[in-house]
Amino acid sequence: MTTTPRYPTLNRPHGAPAARPVQSWPAGRGAGIRDSTVRELCDSVFDSLTRRDQRRKAEVYLRGLLCAPGRKSMRNIAARTGDRNAEQSLQHFISCSTWEWAPVRAAHARHLEQLIRPVAWVVRPMTIPKAGRHSVGVEPRYVPRLGQLVNSQQAYGVWLAAPDASSPAAWRLQISARWLEDGERRRRADIPEGLTATTPEQCAGDAVADLARFPGLRRRPVVLDLGEPGTGEAYRRVQAAGLPALARIRGDMPVIAESALLTGYADGPASARRVAEAARTLQRPVDWFDPASGIVRTSLVAAVPVLSLPPRPSGTGHRAAARPATLLAEWPADRPGPAACWITDLVGLHAPALLRMTKLVRQVDHGFAAISDRVGIRDFEGRSFQGWHRHTTLASVAHTARLTETHGLLSQDFTSVYGS
Repeated sequence: MTTTPRYPTLNRPHGAPAARPVQSWPAGRGAGIRDSTVRELCDSVFDSLTRRDQRRKAEVYLRGLLCAPGRKSMRNIAARTGDRNAEQSLQHFISCSTWEWAPVRAAHARHLEQLIRPVAWVVRPMTIPKAGRHSVGVEPRYVPRLGQLVNSQQAYGVWLAAPDASSPAAWRLQISARWLEDGERRRRADIPEGLTATTPEQCAGDAVADLARFPGLRRRPVVLDLGEPGTGEAYRRVQAAGLPALARIRGDMPVIAESALLTGYADGPASARRVAEAARTLQRPVDWFDPASGIVRTSLVAAVPVLSLPPRPSGTGHRAAARPATLLAEWPADRPGPAACWITDLVGLHAPALLRMTKLVRQVDHGFAAISDRVGIRDFEGRSFQGWHRHTTLASVAHTARLTETHGLLSQDFTSVYGS
């Protein structure tokens, strides 16, 4: 399946300035968010909450995420209301109420689709450090970015992303067999009976499947960058859901090169890293916008037709049939080093469009640091599975509220670099 996403401004020819500064995400902007922005968003997203008191509490919680100083704890959020009973009321609304988060997420995703016109869905991990052992899903995990074990929850978010904006739309919290096999911990955390243990890649793939089931939402290509575990299994799960995928892969993933220019690599499987190094003669420069620094950068890229090889199912000696794909290799233009490797079934897209699609990951990471963390996406202090999902849902809506205030300015900045 080949899908051509809406990417008109990103397919411009090479030759734009390599380091033209533009205004970055406005620091501190939106501290006094407009009341009309919040009300319009609440009317659009909270319509699935059938009870008036639930819609009112959702708005109160949303405003607390947007305006409460410091950590977005239940106490700090409740303090904004001036009601001494607000903390208990909001605690019940988040952790013990009966409202379903999935319809709210679906309405939020549809609102977001209209706001930013995304070109892809981007999957990213979220590590949530914790001090104790009772928060649902928490356990010691090795975090490659920190190089150490961290007592934490691990979640995977799917973001609707455009070159100039992004916001999270769906979440999955990874729950291990250790949690699910402990009846007492499972009961205290209110983990649903049908939930099964998942690997990080399975959890990421399930988050994409959740988003794909939302009604009225246009399907988009999925960009997968899960970090150290790799993305092979998640890539195949996305394909099984009927969605095109662009996934960052480990260099040791086997592929079969189909390019006649790569003599000696078309006879059998070779690692993606070896094929990428053999493709250095096919390099070309491509410019891309870096939202974190606000400048245009340049990378050297090569795109090679390959066959991707699924792993052998356990207990058998046979693989499923290989599938046509493109191996995208990227080298920074300003320093030597090994290539970053991506694989995709978007075989109809050229290297510049594919590379710029991978850079949506940077847009998401920038949005996470600039908005999501500041509205408390990782600040839930409760212990329940239901509460975690409700908090994360409302924090995602808070992200979009902040984004609504800045999106016009960011769009102007992006257009000033890439043209209309």
